Amino acid sequence: MKFLLLPLLAVSFAFAQWGGGGGGKSLNDYKKVSVSGRDIHVYAPSDLKAKSPLLISCHGMDQDPNYQQSNTHWETVADTASFVVVYPRGGTGMSTWDISGDKDTKWVEQIIDQMQKDYDIDTKRVYLSGFSMGGMFTYNAMSKIANKIAAFAPTSGTNVMGASKAQRPVPIIHPHGTTDDVLQYNQVEGFLKNYRDQFHCPSQAEVQDNYPHQGERATMYTWGPCDKGVYIKHMKLEGRGHMPSKNEVSDIWNFVKQWNVDGLISDQTQESSSSVAESSSSETAKSSSSVASAESSSSGTAALLNDPSMLSVSVFSADNHIVVANAQGKTISVFNSLGHLVCTTRGLGNQQKVYTGAKGMYIIKVGGRTFKTSL
Repeated sequence: MKFLLLPLLAVSFAFAQWGGGGGGKSLNDYKKVSVSGRDIHVYAPSDLKAKSPLLISCHGMDQDPNYQQSNTHWETVADTASFVVVYPRGGTGMSTWDISGDKDTKWVEQIIDQMQKDYDIDTKRVYLSGFSMGGMFTYNAMSKIANKIAAFAPTSGTNVMGASKAQRPVPIIHPHGTTDDVLQYNQVEGFLKNYRDQFHCPSQAEVQDNYPHQGERATMYTWGPCDKGVYIKHMKLEGRGHMPSKNEVSDIWNFVKQWNVDGLISDQTQESSSSVAESSSSETAKSSSSVASAESSSSGTAALLNDPSMLSVSVFSADNHIVVANAQGKTISVFNSLGHLVCTTRGLGNQQKVYTGAKGMYIIKVGGRTFKTSL
């Protein structure tokens, strides 16, 4: 273990003077709190509401909360999105983290309990992120406290101890630079595959070239939906070395905020607010009349005026398939609950099975009309 950590230690000195944060608040604007004798720094927006989320951001080896905060500036996102930010300090010597045991994961549980007492956070919406060794710790936490963490965002932190066995399928977003000389980029694909295999993700990624990113040129790879409807994302950052950055904190937040520990939040809201009636022709079919339409009145009306045959189009699910009826010659596109296109085909008329996949809500566009159904 000692020899595995030596390269990380050497590089940490190389970046010790790097000031890549660029403006924003400093750690002096955070509240210093002791949890079980160890320090954390806490930022809460002035207008914070009860039951707001919590994000924990862990520094790299031989670094500290000041370095992590000055380079990521999570408070700039927290002020807008209204959540609590915690920068904890590693406590296993040389500001390191326990990346295989449970010493630090137990401490994170204590941090969550303290934040619940101090800020009445939503304990189902706690997110864990970390850079380098903090990212390794984030991966380790998947095997220890996945019941406490809704989504995970390790950055440049493929674990030198190997991939852990996650307690459950969890959402993951992993940014990593292509010129990382500490945890080389060529490790990322094989490392993430361990989790894709565990969660039974699709073998092929959805690839978004020229992903909008305020720093380096980025490519986003997305696998999903996997078991329990989770997704694994990898952000490839061209030319990025081994350093934390504020450039992707918004991307991380926009991904992790969609989940609580029970799963995708939008699915839970939709399931609790809608009832599904069984089709009289089949006990397993869900009638399209029982599914809330996702189309706006203006676009839906225009589609019907331009093509009256659209009136007979219906969408429902049966036998774990999304079924479209009476869409002869029309383009059919299926989007998952994250807005990713998962299937496109041409209508054949009558009833046709167009997609089968993980449980969850789906948006189906047929010609100029939009429908919503679930599997």
